[in-house]
Amino acid sequence: MKRALKLALVGAVIALAAAGYAAVRGKRTEHKPAASAPVAEFLPSDLFTVEPGALERSLPLTGTLTPLTEATVKAKVAGELVAVPVREGQSVKQGQMLARIDLTEVEARAAARAADVEAAKAQLVWAEKNRAQQKALLEKAFISQSAFDNVQSSRDVAAAKLRAAEADLVVARKALGDAVLVAPFSGIVSQRHAQPGERVALDARVVSIVDLSRLQLEASVPPTAIAQVRIGQPMEFRVEGFGERSFAGRIERINPATTAGSRSISVYAVIDNREGLLRAGMFAQGALKLARVDNALAVPAAAVREEIGQSFVYAIENGLVKRKNVKLGATDAEGRVQVLEGLAPGDRIVRANLGPLREGLPARLAGSAPVETAQKK
Repeated sequence: MKRALKLALVGAVIALAAAGYAAVRGKRTEHKPAASAPVAEFLPSDLFTVEPGALERSLPLTGTLTPLTEATVKAKVAGELVAVPVREGQSVKQGQMLARIDLTEVEARAAARAADVEAAKAQLVWAEKNRAQQKALLEKAFISQSAFDNVQSSRDVAAAKLRAAEADLVVARKALGDAVLVAPFSGIVSQRHAQPGERVALDARVVSIVDLSRLQLEASVPPTAIAQVRIGQPMEFRVEGFGERSFAGRIERINPATTAGSRSISVYAVIDNREGLLRAGMFAQGALKLARVDNALAVPAAAVREEIGQSFVYAIENGLVKRKNVKLGATDAEGRVQVLEGLAPGDRIVRANLGPLREGLPARLAGSAPVETAQKK
């Protein structure tokens, strides 16, 4: 009897303990928080509001700046350089002396040619007198016509020799002036090829000068875009070393033939550089203005994504990420692309590729209310 009562009491204790454990477990399970859904947080700078505005269509151009006018002054006579008074970087005026060649040999040649002229004149005088005498004899029939013709021929030869000697004298006298090399235009000395004391040959390079007041930019344009390029079109470009400062130029020439290999076409823009800030050889990056589109919806090109040939952007609507397919138009020099279809003014899109996003993902501004609330403000 006592043993049965003891077993009953033990069973009751076990039952109560089990009931208490179940109650406690149920209570813990009831208050266990549910897993939170992922939310995409954006900074204000991560989003871009679509608004209509002006969009300038442009064609990117790159190239090297070169002088529009440059020349290498060469020796027109052979001889020893006795003076080269200019150096690299020095400004020179048109007609200024760049170098001078020793005149000793040049003057000697001119004197020899002058003597040849005097000798030819003397021969012609004698031939004229002989011709007059022989003509008188011919009229009296003292000589034959054949003999007179020989005298006439000698006179003509003497006259031709005089003309040749006079032409040689003109060349020799011109060489006296050619011994002094002068600047063909105003500019800056870019290189001195010879030094005083050197003997230079005919056509040897002596001094190179450039005119930096007008520069040209040669750039290659693909055949698909050349139809949009016209003479006189303005362009803007930047040069390394000048930061964000831009320079202006205009298309002055278009090459009529394509470049072998690349099949591109060269265009030449002229830049006014009277301030002298730019230098030859600098690399320039710019854009040729093609057309202007007013009231265009433009977004940053970095906001556009591609998938299986379809362009799209991620927009924020009603606190959710939404994918919107777009049809694109022209691109400007500032990295914006025109949206022809798919967006409306006021739409808010993700400015750049910030990582994987998906349709329907909740979105909010970091440390702020949901995006659609902030947008209404």
